[in-house]
Amino acid sequence: MGDHLPLRAITPERQRVRNKIVMYHNYFRSRVEPKASNMLKMKVGTSAAMVLVGKISSSPAPKFLGRLFAIETWWLEKDAFKFGGKNNMTLVGHYTQMVWATTHEVGCGLSKCYRILYDKNGKEIDGRKRVFYNYICNYCPIGNRPGRTSFPYKLGNPCSSCKKQCSKKLCLNSCDVSNVWGNCRELNRIHPTWLCRNHTPQGKHRHRNCRATCTCGNRIYDF
Repeated sequence: MGDHLPLRAITPERQRVRNKIVMYHNYFRSRVEPKASNMLKMKVGTSAAMVLVGKISSSPAPKFLGRLFAIETWWLEKDAFKFGGKNNMTLVGHYTQMVWATTHEVGCGLSKCYRILYDKNGKEIDGRKRVFYNYICNYCPIGNRPGRTSFPYKLGNPCSSCKKQCSKKLCLNSCDVSNVWGNCRELNRIHPTWLCRNHTPQGKHRHRNCRATCTCGNRIYDF
């Protein structure tokens, strides 16, 4: 975004803008193809990390940065994405994070950038800088997990993973804790009483590292 919009219309420091960012995310998340069974409804991030990203920062942009990516543009990366296929994350990484099913908080900041102009010989043109603003967003819990980027959500009819806790094709039953270990569900399937029993130091350690598996129940958490 350049000089065509006033800064107050796009800065996430305003509640109205933060709400619109979430609204756009939810609008697009409810329209993924193929359809998602466990897509959570997003809300404005309230954690310290989310609040910090709302501050405006300044940074020079590299000379090869020719365009900006707003939320709609991230969504359009869907055209290069194939569910379950081999994907180039450079081309679809914004999209897969946007539609990562278990992500349910977003907080965005606005970065003031400068595009330095160069002549045909690659020499910087003195005094020729263009100012533009770029969105930078943090997501919680973060998506794009290694090895799973081609499967950002579970396939199925909208809200089929959340029964009656549904609003406009998005699930409302998020769980605010996550697992540290990657094999918690497998451990719980094999040793359910052993994994989540926290009466011993070893048990507390297991419980702490598999907190979502042990406490979330039917609520949706990172899969």
